[in-house]
Amino acid sequence: MQVLRKAFNQQLDPQVSDFVNCIEADQALIAVDIQGSIAHATMLAAVGLLTEAQGAKIVSGLEAIQAEAEAGKFVLNPAFEDVHMNVEKRLEALIGEDALRLHTARSRNDQVALDMRLYVLSQISAVKALIKHVQAALNACAVKNEDVVMPGYTHLQRAQPVLFAHAMHAFIAMLDRDYERFEDAAKRTAVSPLGAGAQAGTALPINPVFSAAQLGLPATFINSIDAVSDRDFVAEFLFAASLASVHLSQLAETLIIWASQEFAFISLGDNVTTASSLMPQKKNPDPIELVRGKTGAVFGELINILTTLKGLPLGYNRDLQETKPPAIKVAADLCSALRVVAIVLANLTVNEANMQAAAGDPDMITTDLVEYLVLKGVPFRQAHEQISALANHAKQSGQKLNKLTLEKLKEYGEQFEPDVYDLFNPQVSVKGKSSPGSTGQALVHAEAKRLGSL
Repeated sequence: MQVLRKAFNQQLDPQVSDFVNCIEADQALIAVDIQGSIAHATMLAAVGLLTEAQGAKIVSGLEAIQAEAEAGKFVLNPAFEDVHMNVEKRLEALIGEDALRLHTARSRNDQVALDMRLYVLSQISAVKALIKHVQAALNACAVKNEDVVMPGYTHLQRAQPVLFAHAMHAFIAMLDRDYERFEDAAKRTAVSPLGAGAQAGTALPINPVFSAAQLGLPATFINSIDAVSDRDFVAEFLFAASLASVHLSQLAETLIIWASQEFAFISLGDNVTTASSLMPQKKNPDPIELVRGKTGAVFGELINILTTLKGLPLGYNRDLQETKPPAIKVAADLCSALRVVAIVLANLTVNEANMQAAAGDPDMITTDLVEYLVLKGVPFRQAHEQISALANHAKQSGQKLNKLTLEKLKEYGEQFEPDVYDLFNPQVSVKGKSSPGSTGQALVHAEAKRLGSL
């Protein structure tokens, strides 16, 4: 590091300098660092620590650096260690001595805490928008195939007929919770630490509320020590990202299974599958396999952050520098995964005949048979036992339930009438579901319409 060395008799060893700098991560923080500095300079001018002319000159210089960064002409120099000193040195080159006034009543401790908060807030906004995009893609799949019936699964075994659209809506429900978690995390992230200084605050007449308002942040810190050392918001962002990644991984796994030849429920477009280097016939779902595969790395970064934080004594410690790369990497990976999933969903074709054929498995109607008897007045447990015995008989005799005679059915439930055979139509089964949130056709249609209006 070539700056801030007046109190030292030696320059920092080059290898040590390389070790402590954070240029690679800080490249992602240029915009938010400048944004924070503009707010700080504006506040300093408002309270009289800068003249109006000095404040305007500093802000103009910072805006020029931002334009350079957007044009790819401002690249951080490792000799200046971090984004903060790089911006300050570039500002000095542009406007001269007044640049040296920018850091008044500020430490890099509260500055980096602000940068990370602003960065995480920007990524939360990006993730939320992408979640809505994926949800729209899921509902588009649902609407396009809204009356297609498929087997629902528990324990990866056929359970009951459900609408394909209902399955898509299940993933939308998961993403709803993810959206809410990110939205909730944003409330605790949107707190300005500017004014906390290194950890004790300042004797200068600053106005942290003014700075926060300039940044659109609704709250300021209540304890200066906590303000510079708090990275709970990073951990919370990574936790929300981890759960979102879990849901994307579950969606990816489901689509991979459904696209296999053994299921053949869906087909994935050529533009979202890759070729084998050896087997010409292969079309591999590599993009969503990587969505699934990257989930472990997201988990790892959450553990990384928690492990860093759990061993720190009170106050700012340089270990906190290591909370930057995980947030930046996870944000990038999660946003990429959301984009890819939306593209895959837009290029997915439902193989309706295969789904409908599998949904016609009469064994999946046993619960309907139980409920048929319940509606005839048979106690549920008794009805369950009767249908269990009936299913066992069909299995042992090698017959399908829907091929058994009415006389045979009556041996296991005297309440059975000819209308019982209607239940073996999976379309009838799903239409009959009327409980809120179920796979009932009318309910699913209404949900698709509601989602489409959001």
